[in-house]
Amino acid sequence: MTRLNFISLLLLIGIANCQVTIEPQNIVVRQDDVTRLMCKTRTPIKSCLWEINGDLYNLSPGSLYEPLGILEDGECGIQARITEAENGVWSCRVFLSGTSRSPAERASANVTVLALPQISLRPMEDTITVIAGETTTIDCMVSNARPVPAIMWMLGDRELDFTNTQTLVEPRTVGDNTKVSITSKLNYAFQAVDHDKSLRCVTTGPWLTMEDPHQASAQLNVIFPPQPKDEMTLYGFVLGQPGDITVNFTANPRPSAVIWKLDGETELAVEPFTGRSSDPRVEVSELRSTNATSYEARLRIKSVSEADARRIFRLVVESSLMNGEAVSQEYMVRLSTSPAPLQSGGVGGGGIAAIVIVLVAVLVVTAVVLYARNTGRWCFAGSHSVGVSTKESADEEAGEVGPNEDDEDNAGQGDNLHQGTGEVKVETSNQRQSLTHRISSLYETLISKTAPKKSAGASAGIGNAAVDIDAKEGAIVYAELDLKSPAGEGAMSDSAAVRMIKDETTEYAEIVPVKGKDSAATTPTE
Repeated sequence: MTRLNFISLLLLIGIANCQVTIEPQNIVVRQDDVTRLMCKTRTPIKSCLWEINGDLYNLSPGSLYEPLGILEDGECGIQARITEAENGVWSCRVFLSGTSRSPAERASANVTVLALPQISLRPMEDTITVIAGETTTIDCMVSNARPVPAIMWMLGDRELDFTNTQTLVEPRTVGDNTKVSITSKLNYAFQAVDHDKSLRCVTTGPWLTMEDPHQASAQLNVIFPPQPKDEMTLYGFVLGQPGDITVNFTANPRPSAVIWKLDGETELAVEPFTGRSSDPRVEVSELRSTNATSYEARLRIKSVSEADARRIFRLVVESSLMNGEAVSQEYMVRLSTSPAPLQSGGVGGGGIAAIVIVLVAVLVVTAVVLYARNTGRWCFAGSHSVGVSTKESADEEAGEVGPNEDDEDNAGQGDNLHQGTGEVKVETSNQRQSLTHRISSLYETLISKTAPKKSAGASAGIGNAAVDIDAKEGAIVYAELDLKSPAGEGAMSDSAAVRMIKDETTEYAEIVPVKGKDSAATTPTE
């Protein structure tokens, strides 16, 4: 059993080593193009031959069929310029090295020489006339095609559903080569909107290009009666003034008769070319063509009356179809002395919804920005909030905002002046102080460290007792005036001077240095 398995394994290895592959397979080539095919094995090749449609060829450089590849690397290829005779099966026969008596290994590929189809439509006319609503059969004839292409029908830019078609493929052998003829039948009921469109039979395949003849086309002439319209209301008529009633409609061919009716079934008799009718109050214009299938009928009222505004004007259009059938269509028109209703300007429901969404988005963004500014969030961090009063803003600018009067627990810790270091500490209930306030506090701290010490009496009663800055000429100095302090009380301590009393009234006075006779700067007192 073991010996049998070993022998089977050797046979499988031998088959795998002798396997020959060919590339490419099943290709479509054009005449006069150079084509290359390659056979490969996993072992060196002693020699190889090529067979085309049953004929063996020994390859040599410069001949019609030239060799490609290196035999020692297991390659046996062929290069040839394609003609009609090369259409068919190409096979390589490979003889491997070291196997003198073993049969040749072979691989095959199908080479199809492209034959461009001849395409035509039946009826074979440049313009095909059909009747709207009736099923029409049109044939697309594709002959002498190789390989077999796919066929689709196009009406204008729209592809017609394949359920409307029936395709029959008929092989046809010419000599040793086989080509096909294809008949595709289109059964379709064309409509009035299809008039003057192009009907095309198109062959498709990956081997075809846009430069190749691949389609046949014809123009459609669709016969259709006058197309119906809803009852119309014309606005803007003025009582006592002339007014024109205009009705536009489509039909193919041109209508054979156009009749106006004013009251019930009473028809207006119109004189040819003059426009005069049997009713002296109206004139009828000749039917005017605006394009191949569009027409305009016009009736003029010499003087519009209230009776006209209550009347229904009727236009009857008669037409004869290609099959001899006579058809008619009636159009009804009402008049109104009111102005025409406002138009939406082309803005549909989608446009209105988009406008509403944009407005809501703007409101949301505005609300978020206001909230961020009021709460000092995001890019508004460190700035004054909207709710801060002018007085509080001024207090922050002066660096004089202190704790609340009710905070008794922190009364003993409110010293803004650190005796040991001479630093100034300004307390504020607003944790988000402005950048101006912070710079001002830093500047005052630096000045307090570098300025000479002054007596406590000199700074008594001044709101910011921690800092005493010499005023320069033209400078403005802000000071807090405590209006509630009793006149008889002595000078306030430094720590008490910088505390804010919740209910206090603070005012600001401008102190302008005045240069005296002795050129020394003095400050006026209250």
